[in-house]
Amino acid sequence: MKRIASFFLLLAASSLQAATLTLDQYEAALTRMRSFIDAGQVGAARAEAKALARGDIESPNGRFQADSSLLAEVNAAKSRDLGVENRISATLASLRRSMPAKPVAVDSALMQRLQKEQTLPELARGGDIRGVQVRDPLPKRIVDSIRKAAIWIVEKVVKLVDWMMKFWPKSAKPKKSAASPGMRWTIGSLVVLIIIVIGVLAFEVMRRSRKAAPSLVEESAPLGSSRDDDPLSRGANEWERYAAQLAASQRRREAIRAWYHAVLVTLYGANVLQFRKGRTNWEYVAALRPEIAWRPKMIQLTRRFEEEWYGADESDAEALDDCSAIARHILDAVRRTKREAA
Repeated sequence: MKRIASFFLLLAASSLQAATLTLDQYEAALTRMRSFIDAGQVGAARAEAKALARGDIESPNGRFQADSSLLAEVNAAKSRDLGVENRISATLASLRRSMPAKPVAVDSALMQRLQKEQTLPELARGGDIRGVQVRDPLPKRIVDSIRKAAIWIVEKVVKLVDWMMKFWPKSAKPKKSAASPGMRWTIGSLVVLIIIVIGVLAFEVMRRSRKAAPSLVEESAPLGSSRDDDPLSRGANEWERYAAQLAASQRRREAIRAWYHAVLVTLYGANVLQFRKGRTNWEYVAALRPEIAWRPKMIQLTRRFEEEWYGADESDAEALDDCSAIARHILDAVRRTKREAA
């Protein structure tokens, strides 16, 4: 049965000789070759290889021929040759990646309906927006509050006067008694006085609110960061300024480290020391030449820095003054030597 199948496959392969294959047909032929090798039908796989060797493959990227090295491996393959199978699988994967994506049919009616549903209507001019309250400017709100307060006071005063008029003695002759001019002037003066008092109070509140401006922050404590651990994250002058800021913020222990980093960066720049990642402070000290005049100061500074940074939680003002003085001595000596050499 296998011989019959192989015969028909050989016949089909011979019909494809010297023919132009599509990319899909080329992929199908490679897939069949891989299956033949896996099933132990090496003869059928070789027939497929011979058919591909004499034909061209038409692709969207242009016409090309089958990989001759791959076909040679197929011709030399043995039954269930895993290396050849993997090579065919890699070729198939490369072809599929290089193929342009097939265009997807677009439902124009569906797209138009979705576009219509997603289009928002324009907002009507005027009116209010639900959930959003628009506040008037502060002066207008103050004036409205004063006006409402004045109206409320006038109403209450009028009611008070009406209530008090009930106890006023009535004249013997029953006639319409209009309010006397004196009473009118009294009520009007009282209302004007109350309005003036409210206005003065409102003016005083506005004046004080203008004066109560937020005070400017003259100086703030510097923020620490991961840069503080790396001496090369700042220049020597920057480390000196940073040390002064830390000292002003009572962060003396960090200020001592900043002074030490300023010294290290200066020594790097003067080629006195060579930066090496992972090198300890005492290794740097050991790398200094014995004839350097300030070498004892560097030993003293390193010892004091490690006592404060690794052996104490906080540093006092005396330790900071001591370290800063030693650091300035070393910095001045190195910079002086550098200027003289220039």
